[in-house]
Formats: sequence, structure tokens, C-alpha cells
Amino acid sequence: MTYWGHRARRGAVVLRGMAVCAVLALACVLACGAPVARAAREADGTVRQAVEPALGAVSQHAARQAAVDDAEAPAAGPAGSAPAGPELRIGFSTSSLPYVDMVNKSGLEPRLVAAALGRSGYRVVPVFLPHARALELVRKGTLDGCGPVGRHADVAGLALGDMYLQYRNVAVSLEAAGLEINALADLRALPMTAFHNARVFMGPDFAAMADANPRYEEQVDQRAQVEAFFHRRDRVIVLDERIFAFHRARLAARGVGEPVRIHRVFPAQDRFFVFRDPAVRDAFDAGLRQLQESGEFRRMVR
Repeated sequence: MTYWGHRARRGAVVLRGMAVCAVLALACVLACGAPVARAAREADGTVRQAVEPALGAVSQHAARQAAVDDAEAPAAGPAGSAPAGPELRIGFSTSSLPYVDMVNKSGLEPRLVAAALGRSGYRVVPVFLPHARALELVRKGTLDGCGPVGRHADVAGLALGDMYLQYRNVAVSLEAAGLEINALADLRALPMTAFHNARVFMGPDFAAMADANPRYEEQVDQRAQVEAFFHRRDRVIVLDERIFAFHRARLAARGVGEPVRIHRVFPAQDRFFVFRDPAVRDAFDAGLRQLQESGEFRRMVR
């Protein structure tokens, strides 16, 4: 409660005390005889006329202030909704549409994880933060799980779930550049921007290529990665093909874009979620299998 709320309540207590004193005084006067009693009744009426409006005003102010305090308190969830079950805080990446939509707290991966764990009665609360930070918070117990993680991620001591999706990473160049990229080695001398933590996700061969390339860089914001690719015109970009198609379509609606070449020189990359509690991991795996068997999984990723 705010400062003024406390002041209002204290005022109400004081005024009620005054009223009690007036009543006690009236009782004493009544013991002294009828004439004095008439005077006391008149005095009592005067006291009531003074006290009752003040009490009403204080009570109204306290009620209004309580309403303000309630409005300023953090919301527990959507109006009229009750938790469906135990709450799980799951970490997701910060910028990878259509997989994660941080603005609307949605996207393919949050919906998929919520659906899988919901089969066991869990309620997923998505938390959006960089991959490395998410893993750190899972280890500390602040988060209950996070993803995606690749097959080469260090998840020792944590419970790794089943593979839920494959990312198809590609290299993209402008058609006008006329580049022939048929193998990983062909990228070694090219100016290149890859997605954040590509060295970790793409495996040791890719990491070695990146380390040998002085013009290699990584970018967290993949919308900006794709937009800069079309504006700078001097780079090859490495990212998931779904993500590129999503941002390319949005840019095309603004008149930005030109023909490109898609170089499929990387194997498909399995993606996983990792959990602090093996029981939660087991619930996720079971829910994922149910989604796949029912056909709902195919509809979600289509």
C-alpha cells in the first residue's frame, strides 16, 4: 500500500476513537440526571454530525487508494484465468522469427513447448534472453529449461530432451555476385555474417572455418542481419532457411530485395530443449510424442 493509503487508514482509526470517547462521555452524563442527559444528547448529535461525514470521506479515500494500489500491482496473468498447473519458466532466444516472437511472447517454439508440457498439466511462462545466459540461469535454478540447444552444446548435468526440430542452415549470396559456394571451404575467404553463436551450433568444422576467416562476424538480430545483407551487398550470410524466408518476405513488402542464391552446404542441425529436472524433460518428451502421433505437430511447423 502507498504512503497515502496508510495515512488514510490511520485517520479512520483516530476518528473512530473520538466517536467511542463521545459515547462514553454520554454514558457518564446520563448517570447525572435527565436535564443533563438532554444536553448530552444534543452534544452527541453534534459529535455524530461532525464525525460521520469525516469517517465516510476517509473510508472513500481509503477505498480509492486501495483500488489504485491494486491497479499498480504486477498482474498475475490474463484476467479471469487460473494457472492450469505447476508453472515452468522456460528460456527462449530473443530474435529468431518465426521460431520466437518476443514482442507477442509467442512463436513456433514457445507454442510447441507449451503444447508438449501442457499435456502433463504444466503452464509455461516464456522468458526471452540470449542463449548463453539462458543456459547459465538453468544451471542456477532460475529457469526450469531453455532452448534451442545444438548437439554440440555443453549441457553437462542437465536433462536433454528429444530432438524436436531440425534447422536447415544455409549460406545466402546475391545472384549478382555470381559466387559458387559448394563446400564449407569455399566460405573461408568470403566476408560473412552468421547468426549469433553459430560457432557453437554449427560444430567444430564451421568454428575452424570462422576462426580462419578475418572477415567473419556474428549478429544477434536476424532481421537486421537480412536487411543489412541487401543494403551492404558485400556479404554472404549464414542462417536458417525458414528465418531467411520470413524476413525476406517482410522486406519484399517494403520494396527491399533482389534475386539471391541459396547454398545448401551444411547438414541439417538437430535442435533440443534442455531442462533442470529430468521429470520435466520426461514430460516434454512424452508430450512431444503425443503431438507428433496426433498430427498436431505437423500442423504447427507447417
